[in-house]
Amino acid sequence: MSNKGDVIVLVPGVAGWEIWEGPPPSGLQRKEVTLLSRAGDLEGLPAQDVVFFFPVKDATVMPFKTTTADESLFADLALMHSERMGVRIDPGAGQLIDQFVMEKAEDSAVLTTVVLRAPVDGDLPLRSPKEFDYAPRAYHFDGDGIATWKELGHWVFAFYQKGKMLYAQSTSNDGEHPDETLLRDMRLAQVQLTFQGIQFTPDKIQVWHPDGELGEAGALADAYGFPASVGRRPDPTLSMEPSKLLPADVHAERRERAKKQQITAALSLVALVVVGLLGWVGWKFYQDINATKTLMARAKSVEPEVLAFQDHKAKWNELGPVVDQDQWPVEILYRITRSMPQPKGVVRLSEATINANEIRIKGVTNKPEAIGQFNFTINKSEELTRYKFDSPPPNNTSKGTEFVIQGAVPQEQQ
Repeated sequence: MSNKGDVIVLVPGVAGWEIWEGPPPSGLQRKEVTLLSRAGDLEGLPAQDVVFFFPVKDATVMPFKTTTADESLFADLALMHSERMGVRIDPGAGQLIDQFVMEKAEDSAVLTTVVLRAPVDGDLPLRSPKEFDYAPRAYHFDGDGIATWKELGHWVFAFYQKGKMLYAQSTSNDGEHPDETLLRDMRLAQVQLTFQGIQFTPDKIQVWHPDGELGEAGALADAYGFPASVGRRPDPTLSMEPSKLLPADVHAERRERAKKQQITAALSLVALVVVGLLGWVGWKFYQDINATKTLMARAKSVEPEVLAFQDHKAKWNELGPVVDQDQWPVEILYRITRSMPQPKGVVRLSEATINANEIRIKGVTNKPEAIGQFNFTINKSEELTRYKFDSPPPNNTSKGTEFVIQGAVPQEQQ
């Protein structure tokens, strides 16, 4: 029997969705194991609040190291990093990105960015969940290591650092045991972490097998120089650090519900005061007619001066690149060089195209991480606040890593 305060937790199981119920964060009991691969096909969920864990395959996880410990910048840095890695987020699809702090030093931090694929029809349960999270964050893990388990028919894996999810990935391995493809994906993921300045050295591998302790570790048995442990997957728990993930349809539903509540309250208030307002409005209306006539006459008298001023202002704006120092190409180029990473020479500019509303600079570097630093610094420069900069993915050449940074003045400011 359900108790007050219990929640319903939906997690992706071996072949289908699992339904868990109980008091959060760690008092959950498995209620049902289904063979349904789509959460939208789940019916008859109990009336409690629903917490939904997205499968590993529904997100891209991108750990990276920052050059600042300022937490107010973490969200912007996570968004910039995902775009630099070629993962574009639809701004109209809800809150599809979240970042989690793995470690923090005096002037740097390691963040794990999770970017959801926009859900399609059938991906979410029919009743809107109260909270959303990512499946690898649901399972307890001690220390630094790798866990792998089967999820909706395929093996997935996650790297854990100090018990927190650092990275996760779904694989094509759909066999009974972990195979060489899974092992190759794990090692490739470790190499990719080193490119981000993150060292990950596992001291344990746990295979959460569908058969529990009777299962086999397969290709992972001794792949890392020590035996892999085999057992059942831990029961899910709710994280003490809630996720901010919120897909668009749920976001819109909550916004609409809040809007209806506000409208109901407003209508009640209007009903109380409308009778008194009618008398006051009638008297005020007579005064406003006279005041309007006076203002219209004054506006008519100054209309020629207003038109002349608008014409003068438009012509003056056309002279901006000549009379306004902030629009001088040489001055803008100088300000750009002030934002270049140190030491001098780590980034070399090869081409710069500058006009009144657009900037395009090309360059090359032997340190790819300097590109992100350059893009971040130029966006934060108080001398270039008119422009919004972005950087397409760089290209590796024999001369180094070539990059392009583009800036434009927003249309409404032109």
